[in-house]
Amino acid sequence: MGYERPDLGVAVARWLVNRNETQTTVDSMSALRAMAQAGELGPGDMIQPPGASDWLYVVEVPELKEVLDASGGGIDLDDDLLPRRGIGPWVTAAILVALLVGGGFAIATYGQRLPDPNQRILDQVGFSEVVVTGKGVKLMAEPAAAGPAVAAVTDGSVLELMAKRGDFYKLRDGDKGVEGWLPMDQVLPAYLIGGGDVMREYDPLYNPDRYLLVQNAGWMQLPEQLAESITVFQFMLANDSDYDMTDLVLVAKIKDSRGHELEQVEFRVEGVVPANGQTMVGTLVDPENEERRLVTQVTFDGMAAKDPELRLEYNDGVEVTMTTADFTEASIDIVELRALPKG
Repeated sequence: MGYERPDLGVAVARWLVNRNETQTTVDSMSALRAMAQAGELGPGDMIQPPGASDWLYVVEVPELKEVLDASGGGIDLDDDLLPRRGIGPWVTAAILVALLVGGGFAIATYGQRLPDPNQRILDQVGFSEVVVTGKGVKLMAEPAAAGPAVAAVTDGSVLELMAKRGDFYKLRDGDKGVEGWLPMDQVLPAYLIGGGDVMREYDPLYNPDRYLLVQNAGWMQLPEQLAESITVFQFMLANDSDYDMTDLVLVAKIKDSRGHELEQVEFRVEGVVPANGQTMVGTLVDPENEERRLVTQVTFDGMAAKDPELRLEYNDGVEVTMTTADFTEASIDIVELRALPKG
């Protein structure tokens, strides 16, 4: 397989696809997802992430398995259902070099997987960071394609992952000291370079919304004479990952009897949801100014251990002011969150 060195300053992030004994090159994860949605990738086809030497089945990549499951084309990860990884002679002889050039670094992987998931690639890019792959990219003030820009970033820039919201990542440029949002398809998450085991270990950092669930949700409206238009939501947050999660933004939605959405209100929750654990969320009222803070039960218990009198100001559940009084259905959904890297 031929290799042509790119011009300095150009980031190359290509995936190799092996389907029906034919090898092709794909430039981005969004293109791979489109292929899977169109039926051009099956669960047993094989792909090789940028910079890696290991091959993965399509169904082993969470972003692609999600598309296959939605279209009914996914299968369980069972060795009996998938063919063995028989790598042909053409793969043995092939050399895949993915160069991420920018900021004075290059990545070259040949014949072996990076051995340590915690190793930093050339001591400059960590598996919990991302590399900008798009040109003319600007960090946005909000997670939306249109809106005010915070700062321009060059392709090849290494940014710290701060949070996820929908199809956007909140990122921090340490050199410029600024934070902003970028679409997921404009960056290469560094963990994809590490192969299957690394990808599975670090996936919660990049897709925390897949691992944090709202459970046992219920709601009630307070009597009008006490607090008109106040709805109290009670729910459990369950974290099915090895990472603590924080910086939570949730949304309360209400609907009428026909299922039409009437209103939604976002709210932030302080504290953490512990790794492989659960917690309720409550309301802490400041006795001096009656300001309400929404705090996870786990975090509040730590606060109350230092100041037991806080328990007199804490109520189970989240109090949300809804301007629509007449509704029959309500729910809580996760909008934004962050998984905390270990160490």
